[in-house]
Amino acid sequence: MSTGILVMGHGHFASGITSALELIMGRQTDYEVVDFPADSDKVELSQRMEQALKRLKGNEQILILTDLFSGTPFNVAMEKVTEQPALKLYYGLNLGMLMELISRRMFQADGSLTEGLAEVGQQQVGLFDPYSMEAYTEAGEDEL
Repeated sequence: MSTGILVMGHGHFASGITSALELIMGRQTDYEVVDFPADSDKVELSQRMEQALKRLKGNEQILILTDLFSGTPFNVAMEKVTEQPALKLYYGLNLGMLMELISRRMFQADGSLTEGLAEVGQQQVGLFDPYSMEAYTEAGEDEL
């Protein structure tokens, strides 16, 4: 199953997270970015989203990923998803979630591509506590 991905967000969030993704995983196909810069409005955003969706039209499914719930990029995408239920909309995008999705898209061709995707994003958020980690020592090294 071919899957198109559309990433949207405030400011240059979408192009920024895509830059990080491509640094790690390379350039992506069937992947579109729609930023929402400060000098833009909802109408312009909607038009850019519509153009991106047209470029992704040949895919069997299209996933839209936005930065946060209830912001303008989410609201514009939500309107489109309401009209076209085949589109899927995720919000709260982070880099770990995006990388997982891209990995799955590369190696899975079935409908389980998005299974547990929101949970993957949630697992990427936490507080590092160095005191809860076990100390690493090499074999034969004396412990302190």
